[in-house]
This record gives sequence, structure tokens and C-alpha cells, in this order.
Amino acid sequence: MAVLEWGGGSVSSRVCVAILVGAVAVTLSGCGVRLEGDPPAFPSPDEVTVARDSLADAVAGIVEAAGREGADADEVAVGASDAAAAHLEVLGGVYVAYPSASPSSDDDATTSPTLQPTLSDAVATAREIAATVAATTADADLAFLARSMDLEWALRELWAVEEATAAQAEAEAATASAAPTAPPTGEADATDETPGDADPRWFPLADGSINFTAGFVPTATTGVASTGLAQETLTVLALKEDEARFAYETLAAQEFGPRRTDALGRSRLHAERSDTLATLLDADPRTPLYQVRDTDLLDPDSRRSLERSLEADLAWRYAALLDGASADDAAWLLNASFDAYARAMRTDGFTAADVPTLPGLTVIP
Repeated sequence: MAVLEWGGGSVSSRVCVAILVGAVAVTLSGCGVRLEGDPPAFPSPDEVTVARDSLADAVAGIVEAAGREGADADEVAVGASDAAAAHLEVLGGVYVAYPSASPSSDDDATTSPTLQPTLSDAVATAREIAATVAATTADADLAFLARSMDLEWALRELWAVEEATAAQAEAEAATASAAPTAPPTGEADATDETPGDADPRWFPLADGSINFTAGFVPTATTGVASTGLAQETLTVLALKEDEARFAYETLAAQEFGPRRTDALGRSRLHAERSDTLATLLDADPRTPLYQVRDTDLLDPDSRRSLERSLEADLAWRYAALLDGASADDAAWLLNASFDAYARAMRTDGFTAADVPTLPGLTVIP
């Protein structure tokens, strides 16, 4: 067959090349690949997702630090590993864009080793991020979760400090002289039990500071205008604080020495808070007397149990109100909840298992 030459190439060869190119184009177009046009646009995470991911990453850092060899979680924050795992589950875990992707050997070779954070540093970082997320996110549910987590870490750190202090005191007592010192004649031996703490405990912020101006209740001058709490909610709080006032007065009648002083001090504290809340109400619902049920006032253990239940109930109520709270309300609610939980911690019989998980979100038993 005759072949026509054209510029050093044959017509038949150019036809074959054209056919091949056309076939490739058809094949690619059938697979959804285009040789021309803009690259596909992938969705980017919104601000809420970014905030959630940053908080999840910080919590994962606690899980890693707590599980590291040699880490003693109870010395830093009691139950840190389990608490962080629960937080991570609620957050939905750490987001991984490409789970199947793995770093290449070249990436491993060029990555410089970094100093691993301690458990204390990891908890501090998580608290800072939680406080930032709570203050800046537009998602009310995420803000509530972040505040609850921040409150829980503050409580777990406090319990670790309380336990360490108690252990040190016990060790010092054990090494002291074994010879007992008789009390002066006529002095009642009323100091066998360690008294509680009547003074309020302020919520420690992530940076170590304390918001003293927030107080423990809405102030009489700004409460009506600034608080977002309804009259029904404020009424319940005023009643619960007044019931606590009466209960501590009743307990004080059964106590002696430092414990009696402590109960009376706590009674005055709850009375002041109830009075302030009552000023924000259209009508005062309080009564002079309340019933103290299910308590054997002659039994010390029953009295301690009443104290714990009073404070734990108030603490949970204040923490639950963090849901949807404004920045002003959140500040005093954190103080009030932290103080009540801290007081419950100081009662005999409180254990590490009683430290709340996600206070306000988890219903108390």
C-alpha cells in the first residue's frame, strides 16, 4: 500500500496519534476527570468545628500525658485519665482528616523530637482552651460543655491538693511524739474530728487568677438588669439557700467546738446569699422554718451526709444554670458551684468517686 509522506512523518502515523489522544480524552471524561477547569473546592470547617477540634485535641493531650509511664494522675488531678476519656467521648473524639494516611519515611526523618508536656501542663492547656471556647464560641451547647469541663478540672485539682495536704498532715502526726497530751481539766475533747471549712472557696480561673468582682450571686445593683435567669429560677435558688441556712443552724445545735463554729459560719454565708437573691424577686417565698428530713441529727455520720447533700445539690443547680448563661452570669455561677462542691469535699466521707463528672450536665444521684 502506498503511504503519503508529509514533513518527515506519515499520514497513517498522525491518524493513529489522533485516534489515541481522542480515546484517552473520552476515557478520562467518562471517569469524571476534566483536563480543563478549576480544581474542586473542598469544604472548610466553620468556627464552631474549629473550636470543638481544638478542645478535643487538648483533652487528647491529657489522655496521652496521664497514660505516660511514670505519670501519677492523682497527684495532679484525681481521675484525670478517666475524666479526659469521658470528655473526649462527649466531644466526639479527635478529628482526623485522612485516617488512612501515614507519614512517609522522609517525614519521620525530618521531624525533630519535641518535649512532651507533663500532665499538669496538659490539664492547664485544656482549661485555658475550654475557657477561651466558652467565652468566644457562638454555639451555646459547646460553651456549656466547655464551662462544665473547666469546672470539673478545677475541682479535680482541688481534690488532689486536699488529699495531698491530708496525707502530709497524717504523716506529720504519725512521726510526732507518741506520748498523748492530756487536755486541761474541764476542757471538752471536741477537736477529735477535723472541722469543715465555712469560708467560701473562689473558682480559680485557668490563668490562676480569681474573679472576685463576680461574687456568688447576682449583685443587687446589676442583677435585675444583667442576669438572664427567670424569676422562677431565682426563686428556687433563694429557697434552696435559705433551706441550707436553716439546716446548718439545726446542725450547729448538735455540734461542739470548731464544728459548731463552722456550721454557724456556713449558715450565715447561705443566709447572705439567700437575702441577695430575694432582693431580685417580685415576692419573697421564704419561711422561718423548714423540715430536715431523712437525717438522724444524733448521728455524726448522718449529719455529715446532710451537709454533703445540701452542698452537692446547690453545686449541681448552679452548674446546670451555666447552660446558655451570659458571661456575667457564668462568672458568679462558677464561683457558687465551685464553692458548694469544695465545701462538700471537706465533709467526712467524701471520696474521689464523689468528684463530679461534667457537673451540670450529669444528673447527681
